[in-house]
Amino acid sequence: MENNFKSKTDAIKTALFVAVMAIFAFIGLLFFLRPTVSETEKRELTKFPEFTLESFLSGEFTSQVSLWFADTYPLREGMISANSSLESLYGFNSEQIVMGGDADDIPDTPSDPSDVVFNPTDDGSGEKVSGLYVNADVAYQLYSFNEQNSKSYVALINNFATRVDGKAQVYDLIAPLHYQIALSVETAQKYGASDGEKAIDYMYSLLSDSVTSVDALSEMRAHNGEYLYFRTDHHWTARGAYYAFVAFCEAKGIEPTALESYESLRFDGFLGTLYSEANQPAAMKNNPDFVEAFVPMGTNEITVTERGGNVVKYQVVNKQTNSWYPAAGAKYNCFIAGDNPLSEIHNPSISDGSSIVVVKESYGNAFIPFLVDSYEYVYVIDYRYWSSDLADFVIEGGIDDVLFLNVVSNTSTSTRLSELADILQ
Repeated sequence: MENNFKSKTDAIKTALFVAVMAIFAFIGLLFFLRPTVSETEKRELTKFPEFTLESFLSGEFTSQVSLWFADTYPLREGMISANSSLESLYGFNSEQIVMGGDADDIPDTPSDPSDVVFNPTDDGSGEKVSGLYVNADVAYQLYSFNEQNSKSYVALINNFATRVDGKAQVYDLIAPLHYQIALSVETAQKYGASDGEKAIDYMYSLLSDSVTSVDALSEMRAHNGEYLYFRTDHHWTARGAYYAFVAFCEAKGIEPTALESYESLRFDGFLGTLYSEANQPAAMKNNPDFVEAFVPMGTNEITVTERGGNVVKYQVVNKQTNSWYPAAGAKYNCFIAGDNPLSEIHNPSISDGSSIVVVKESYGNAFIPFLVDSYEYVYVIDYRYWSSDLADFVIEGGIDDVLFLNVVSNTSTSTRLSELADILQ
């Protein structure tokens, strides 16, 4: 009798298992449900391969189809989130180091000027040479100083300044990371991070006399109690970028527009890149960031040349961000339509011909709106995607000012330095 009952139970379990597998298989066949982008991992998913007879006969085509099938499975995103939630129940500490990094000692005195040449080392990293320190619902991207790469960064700026000498004024703003503002040097070094202030000062000390440095770090530290950085993302907030803008105005000798003069917007529910890198801790998910934005007064129109070459009109600050970028990880795109090779802003309320080109990566996006009311023309170049010669662009365009705006971690990253060199040398 007992064996009969066990047999029936096993049959029911088997039937349920087969039914569940059939349902999952059916879902996998629903091509229209397959995603193309992973918001969790912040990347494009594998595309369906193009069929060729050669790839089919070699087996590469079927291999790529299998990879596409697994990577774009309709329920994959939810499964990753569920797995992360389960992991957090089984010992995800409120404080942890996700990655570590080796750092060079930062020299106390400037090097011999002849040592400041472009010769980056291959650090093997892509976007950044950093670690990650997570404390409850806050993640801090860490920075590792690399002396040779830091010299290479400065050499690029100095050499460019020589090419445009007498034509344009060059500024260099190295944006600090969150930990450099919020944590003590002792705490940062405890977790393997370099002394960010000392590193920035060292690079500034190597700049030629024709380059003006911008001390954003000191200005931001004076406002440390404000919402300067996201807790779940590696970028500064618009408020943090504003105080960097104040420092730029001081370096240039102009008066910044008061923050309260701008129309302010708020987009809630932002979960950024560090949320993903930290394996989606529940503490962050339960307390997401919000994206604050300040709309320029002279104009909110921007002409963008996209990576594919299309020229499109957008808003400097997208007022429809909640509908344009509904995903939790996409709301930072409210600034200047995200990362594009070239963008142009013309402020019709200014007629003095003043102009500036900002050479940036994504840290510059939240900074750009504040420049609009100080210049008639603002040009934005993302050196990761632009491929022309910057000196020619500046000289032929009669541009007054050039601002290099890069987060400190990218001054030690060979990939970024090589991309910057492509438009400067």
